Amino acid sequence: MPGNALSGEERVLDLATAIYDAALDAARWPDVLNRIGDAVGGPEVTFGVYDPATGLSNLLAPRLDPALICNLLDWAPRNPLLPLGIGQAPGKVFTVGNFITRDQFRDTDFYQEWWLPAGYDSEPLTTNLLVDAGATGIFTCYGSLRRLPFDADQKRLFAALAQHLVRAVALQRRLYHLSFASESVLDGFNRIQQGFLLVDGQAKPLFTNRIADVLLDAGDGLRLEAGMLSAYDADSGRRLRRLISSCVAPAGIRGGGNLTLPRKTGSSPLGVLIAPVPLEAAVIALPWSVSHRRPVAIVLVTDPETEMQARLDSLRQRFGLTPAEAAFALEIVKGDGRQAAADRLGIAVGTARTHLSNIFDKIGVKRQAELVRVLLQK
Repeated sequence: MPGNALSGEERVLDLATAIYDAALDAARWPDVLNRIGDAVGGPEVTFGVYDPATGLSNLLAPRLDPALICNLLDWAPRNPLLPLGIGQAPGKVFTVGNFITRDQFRDTDFYQEWWLPAGYDSEPLTTNLLVDAGATGIFTCYGSLRRLPFDADQKRLFAALAQHLVRAVALQRRLYHLSFASESVLDGFNRIQQGFLLVDGQAKPLFTNRIADVLLDAGDGLRLEAGMLSAYDADSGRRLRRLISSCVAPAGIRGGGNLTLPRKTGSSPLGVLIAPVPLEAAVIALPWSVSHRRPVAIVLVTDPETEMQARLDSLRQRFGLTPAEAAFALEIVKGDGRQAAADRLGIAVGTARTHLSNIFDKIGVKRQAELVRVLLQK
């Protein structure tokens, strides 16, 4: 059905469905991005995700001239817009006018030499998709000088879709290299370091990977109650089940979300991402399930302490670092300097200097920027 024939809610539902399909099948992204651009009123879009830790790197601009994109990449060190939105939370919509005036932007070389020749209005719609140590993601919908500026309805649609894009990228990031191609492929989910569950509309697990089984057996934060997913904290358990039930069709594609689950041991809370499973993907993923037990939601559970330990173990194995050196190396990756890293670890600057020198020697680098680049390589 053409986008303009849909009501506002139907349009969000239609596009959100397509977004989650693309999260599970990356080949669909170009078509989905074009559909978003058409619906919002800025047909030309750019979608970029860079996550060296997982190897996920994707820059898509289906309707832009490849030469224009290459030129944009060349401008990156001198693009005045790039630093402006770095601190914006994923899903928050921003534009040039939130940071500088139109006249200030139009006075820049970037505007005169790239933006204006491309024919773009000076108020694009942008959202960060991912903001994490060493990983970034951004989505921009460009308005055209040949069209009217984005109106209130178009801005609301972009804002609604931004939330789904953020959630879809988080899902794709965790499940990169995996797919829902067949029942046997579900075994591949045992290779990821997060708990992965497919659950039905009553929050009953239909599939759990190895990490999810460990978390459920421990009952520390996440647990089963009468066969349904719940939590150590009763209020958190109710919020968890509400987010899962919000994924039930037909309106469920607007559902899902994020929450943290406190733990009875006092360890760092579990992070939980809940995203709807499109019907087509669900049928392919679990062809042996009966219709009334089809999965409606993916539940991804991250244990910060387990992830941290896995990263520490990896650094120690790869480079022969001591536990203290590995911990310091992970702090350095955050990019805010030796002093900040030392402060977070509660160590003296002299100790930090010694750690850094030892790390340089073992990894074979001479500068901090080189160190970060090596550490972020898979």
